[in-house]
Parts: sequence; C-alpha cells; structure tokens
Amino acid sequence: MKKIANNSRRMFLRGMGGALLTIPFLSSLETKESSAAPTGKPKRFIALATNHGGVRGSNMHPAQATLSDTLAYAGISVRRGDLQLAVQNGRASLSPVLSGDSSVFTQGLASKLNVLRGLDVARYIAHNEGSHLGNVTSNDPSGTPLLRPTLDQVLAYSDAFYPSVPKVRSMNLAAVGSISVGHENPMDANSPLQSMPSSHSVFDLFAAVYTPPDPTEVKRSPVVDSVLADYKRLRNGGRISKADRDRLDAHIARLEDLEASLTATQSCGEVTGPTEDPSGPWVGDYFTNPDTQARYLNAYLDVMLIALSCDTCRIGTVSSDILMDYVGADYHQDVAHRSHQSTPEAPLEDVNAQDHIRDGSQRYFERVFLRFISRMEAIDDGDGQSLLDSSLVAWTQESGIRTHDNLDWPVVLAGGAAGTVSTGNFCDYRHLAGPVIYEGSNDETQPGLMLMQYHGTLLQAMGLDPSSYEESEYGGYGPMIDYDADSWFPHGMWSETVKHAAHDWLPFLKA
Repeated sequence: MKKIANNSRRMFLRGMGGALLTIPFLSSLETKESSAAPTGKPKRFIALATNHGGVRGSNMHPAQATLSDTLAYAGISVRRGDLQLAVQNGRASLSPVLSGDSSVFTQGLASKLNVLRGLDVARYIAHNEGSHLGNVTSNDPSGTPLLRPTLDQVLAYSDAFYPSVPKVRSMNLAAVGSISVGHENPMDANSPLQSMPSSHSVFDLFAAVYTPPDPTEVKRSPVVDSVLADYKRLRNGGRISKADRDRLDAHIARLEDLEASLTATQSCGEVTGPTEDPSGPWVGDYFTNPDTQARYLNAYLDVMLIALSCDTCRIGTVSSDILMDYVGADYHQDVAHRSHQSTPEAPLEDVNAQDHIRDGSQRYFERVFLRFISRMEAIDDGDGQSLLDSSLVAWTQESGIRTHDNLDWPVVLAGGAAGTVSTGNFCDYRHLAGPVIYEGSNDETQPGLMLMQYHGTLLQAMGLDPSSYEESEYGGYGPMIDYDADSWFPHGMWSETVKHAAHDWLPFLKA
C-alpha cells in the first residue's frame, strides 16, 4: 500500500452503493396479479469478534504477579500492571494465547495494548452475537428481539464521530453471524432494527471504499438526484400504505446519506488493491484449515486498512471463529462445550478441549489480530503518530472463561484513540474478596465490573458524551441486565455501587 496525500475523488456510484438504487418491494402498490469525529485527529474503531470463547484465564491473561497497582473503586479493589513481554527463542509472550513472533510482537507494540479481565453480564445469556458491541440478548438470539443498535452503528451516525458524511459509514464482515445491528432508517431512532449487511467480496468492498484518482474527470451532478426525486414523488402518492411509506422513508434516508457520501474526500492516491477474493465459510476445508481461515479474514482486513488509511471509512467489524484445526464431526459440541476440560474425556477420549481452544485462539491473535495492528502501526498518521495510535481495535469473544457464560469476559484492545486511552495495561477488575464462581474447578473466578461499563467506555473514547447514549440510572451502554429467577447466578453478586459505576470510564484506561 502506498500512502500519498491527495484529495482526488470521483463522484459516481460504485460497489455497495449501487445496490441502494434498487427500489424496495412495496406491498401496497402491488397489482392484483402480483399480490401473491470530534475536533482534532480522526479516530477509527475496529471490532474483531470470535465465537464461543471459553479460554481459561491462565491461558488468556498475563500472570497475576504482574498486577502491581491496586485501586479502591466502587466498593471493591481493582488491579493493574504493566504489559511486559517475555521473549525466548524468537517468541514473545504475555500469556499462552497472547504470543507471537518476536520480530512482530515487540515490546513497543505490546505497550500499545490493553488486556482487560473481569467484565460480566449479570444474567445467563448463552450463545449470542450481542455481547461484543452492546446488543446484549438472551439465549440464542435467533429467538430473541434485537434490543438496540450496536456500538459501531451508534458511531456511524454520530456527528461527534463523523463531523461530515464519509464515503462509507461502516464496514462489516460476517464470516459467521453478524455482530452489527442498526436501524432500518438510520435517521429515525424509532424505526425497526436489523442486522447490517455483510460484505461478500473483497473486490466489492475495495470499490466501495476507494476510488482511483482521475484528474481529467469532469464533475457532474450525481445520478442519485433524479432517482431520489422519483422516490419522493412515489411517497406522496395516494395508494401507498403507511407501512410502505415508512419503509420508503428508510430507503430514502439511506439514499440521501449515499448522495452525501459521494462528496467525501479521500486522503490517499494510488494504492494496491486486493489481488484475490478467497473463498470463505462452508467452502472446502475452511473450518479445519487455519491457513484458509486466516487468508479469508486477512484479505478483508487488508481492504479495511486501505479505507482507514485513506479516511474513506473509520469503522469496521469482523465476526468469525478462531483459527480452528479440529477435524471431528462437531467443533461446537466436541470442543467449545467442553472448554472446562483439561484432559480428554469420554465419549471423545482423544480431544483435549481447552488445548484446542487455547491453540486456536493463539493462532487468531498472532495471525489475524497481531498482523492487523502491526500493519496499522507501520502507517504514518502525521505528527509522529501511527494509524494505530489514532485508532481503537478490540478483540472480544462470545463468552467468558466458559462457553455459555458471560462472566470473567476477556478483552484485548490496541491503540490509544488519538491520545484518549492509556495503553500498556493489564487490568483485572474482579472482586477477589467476592463470591467464588466455578468453585473447585480450574476456572475458579470472582465477579467484576459490568460489561455495559466497557461498552460506554468505548463510546466515550471515541468522543461521545454519555448523555447521548445512556438510557438508565446506571449508565453505560444499554440497560443493566440484572439477576432473575431463571439464572443460576447467586442473587446480589454485583453490588448497586458496582452497577452505578457503569457511567464511568473503566479504571486505568482514561489517558
């Protein structure tokens, strides 16, 4: 990728934008025959999410002995320590999972990470796609309603994050279920929620986020203008139903947004785009070959990196599995649901589930997350800062240290969000004097701070004021999902003081 300062752009529809020109199906018009960023340096946000989780704390996190500082906070004691790499035989490590080639995983890069432990949802929510970005739902979200937009979509339509309309508001890759949720009409907070569409081709994504400079182009009025006029005439017709009018309003809002995006500037000249469009899930050896999985994910992340560096889009989400190599019949049941096992057990006596999860997670960290942030670190963002310095990149997992439970939920963050976030910290928010969870097992742990506080911290780091997103007395993003009779969690595990702290930044992270 060659980064050149240049504001060249072309004003015509490309890539994903062209799809918006298709008129939506409006049932009330059927014939009878057919009725059957804030001021300062721009910030970027990328969320990488992996399925299941279930990584034991001793495999995921740095050693407890590194926690040198203690803070009395919200009625409990929380701790932090510096992230310090151990390097041996060409391998650099913070933990068994957080390890990689020492030529890439340097102490300088480690000092731009934050590793967080001890974030909880105060309710059993089992398999979900919402814990990553704030659309926290109950068991298996296919049977539960979408509750609110995810953080990426909150940012995508926030004037505090995007002072002007970008070329593309957000990018979304869903190798597995999409973690991005937004309003059908992004300008109407009362419109229905929907999972956001995912890219299906790196070439289409590249065409959407990057336009080759053409100094000979004669600017003209966007084609969208005439299409938008037709839509508005249709809306005011007497035959259209209210439901279809609402749907058309949503489509018009997105079309108007697209038209505004066509005037967005692009801060780079010629770049090298993708040369292949690798096949994804359900094709060939995808779910058993880590090389195939990494090639697919990294192809998309490389295009997302172009968008970030050209400043045509500042938001991206990627949802996938870890880099698995299990060749058995059912990874979900054979491995993920046995995360608590440390030795092979019947009926699969050759499967050591925790080792599979640990090794697949380590491969993901090194070959996807670390690769991506190291490339961000290599791109100059001006004033002696790298693209990583002005960004926040999160890697989160579906569950905490046991699959199905969002307790002791791990987070790996990279980047300082343009000087907003303190980095180089291992933070443990667990209340070590509190009740013991999973007592007597290898996964013993304690309750910590609330996941909603983490989500609110991300939004504040990106420049949003809490008054723009908080909806309950507790603060944070989303409602405080509390204990109920259907949960196995002991009543009162999280104090009211801890819950009310969700309004704050998470301890140790504010620069």
